[in-house]
Amino acid sequence: MKESLQNIGNIIAEPSAAFLKLKSEPRSGIAFVVFYLISVLITWAVLPYTVALTAAKLVEGGMQPEQIEAAGNMGQIFQSIGIFIGPIFAILAFIIVSALCRLAVRFLVGNDTLKFRHIYAAVIHISLIGCVIQLVNAALLLVFKDVEGVKSAVDLKMIPGLHLLVGGVANPKLTMLLSHINPLSLWLIAVMAIAIAVLADIERNKARAVAVVLWGLSILPEVVFAT
Repeated sequence: MKESLQNIGNIIAEPSAAFLKLKSEPRSGIAFVVFYLISVLITWAVLPYTVALTAAKLVEGGMQPEQIEAAGNMGQIFQSIGIFIGPIFAILAFIIVSALCRLAVRFLVGNDTLKFRHIYAAVIHISLIGCVIQLVNAALLLVFKDVEGVKSAVDLKMIPGLHLLVGGVANPKLTMLLSHINPLSLWLIAVMAIAIAVLADIERNKARAVAVVLWGLSILPEVVFAT
């Protein structure tokens, strides 16, 4: 357990060492527990904003206030359950991503030594960087944004990004994309590039290019469904 916790710390302080360790000992249990606890905390903290956003979208859809109130009472039950169950479903996404990356490494890179368990452990540890970014965003949201001010998904994005430099963009999808272009996203991409270079034994520039592509795919659903 001590080594697992140290490796989690190294993801932030010394990612190369962390991924070298995962390459020899692909452990992920403790990392997933940490991911789960942080995810529950973040979901609980931003729940009032999520509820406000949902209500705003229902009003735009033409639902009456009394209908929204009735739906909200029922929705609170599912939201309370979802806080604890939602992060568990992330494991399915981790498995799918790891399996696809394993196929890519085998057929595109020709590396047969890198197994699914190595990639899976790396994916979970990289997700912890995403948790830190979401935690920062949640803290800024709680401090600087009123619940009443949330009208769209972009209103939940508080980390300074390009969307703040080009204010007034009418296209919500473009605004959402620009919101993801920020210093912390660059940190995430850098860690992903290190993981790819260390685990797959490929040149750093190629690893950076692959990391950018994977990062783009990871934000694609949020961009596509932004309204």
